[in-house]
Amino acid sequence: MAKTAPARRRTVQRITDADLEAYVAAAAQWRRPASHHRHPVRLILLLLLTALVLVGGRLIRNTPDPEVRAVVSVAPSAQPVPVKAVTTEPRATGDFVRARGKGPVLGSGGTLRRFQVAVETGIARSADGFAGEVDRILGDRRSWIAGRDHRLQRVPEGNRAQFTVYLATARTSERMCAEAGLRTDGYTSCRLEGRVIINWDRWQHGVPRYGAPLAVYRAYAINHEVGHELGHGHESCPGDGKPAPVMMQQTYGLGGCVANAWPYLGGRRYAGNPAD
Repeated sequence: MAKTAPARRRTVQRITDADLEAYVAAAAQWRRPASHHRHPVRLILLLLLTALVLVGGRLIRNTPDPEVRAVVSVAPSAQPVPVKAVTTEPRATGDFVRARGKGPVLGSGGTLRRFQVAVETGIARSADGFAGEVDRILGDRRSWIAGRDHRLQRVPEGNRAQFTVYLATARTSERMCAEAGLRTDGYTSCRLEGRVIINWDRWQHGVPRYGAPLAVYRAYAINHEVGHELGHGHESCPGDGKPAPVMMQQTYGLGGCVANAWPYLGGRRYAGNPAD
């Protein structure tokens, strides 16, 4: 009968105080801005060495030693900052879901104009949720109802409406706008007769260097395109540092003006000169 070899005693390599200090120092160096990394090769080698110590000793998996718990608590901070997830464009289906229910009458004077709200099915956003935001923007006392020329009310599918506000993907909005000869390159929103088309990318991300929160840009986009539906044309910036007229094409730049989402300021219609 063959002899059974004696069981090998498992040894656990321990981290010394010096090793732990080196690891913590490496973690601190990783968190510093790149301009402070004067010796990147040395830093990488140090991180690899400490990783080999951890793996070779099987510390994390095989022993509950207090020193190991200390390393585990330090290790996450030594990892690189994760890259922010990139939001991908939703699938362009070309199909829309209409918001349900009837909204309140917005405004207290003028002709009542009814509208519907529709969201493309590829967008992970409810039509009712988007409709609520549209109601809030158009019902603001600084919006078009302030002039008492128009009252607005959202109605559900099956009811007669003068126009529809669409939230569409970049591809679908580009195709829809092109039906009237408008070239948007999938970037801007547009208005066709009876159709206000809001580009999902702009609604979700706004535009660079706008200088105002996304909520301001969203209110601008709705008021600008609905303004076209109500008969208003493009306007220009009246002067450096002044509020941009809502009918100015703010998506392409502010031209020295500051961001503004509303056609009425201080109870008065705020407008610039007609744009070329």
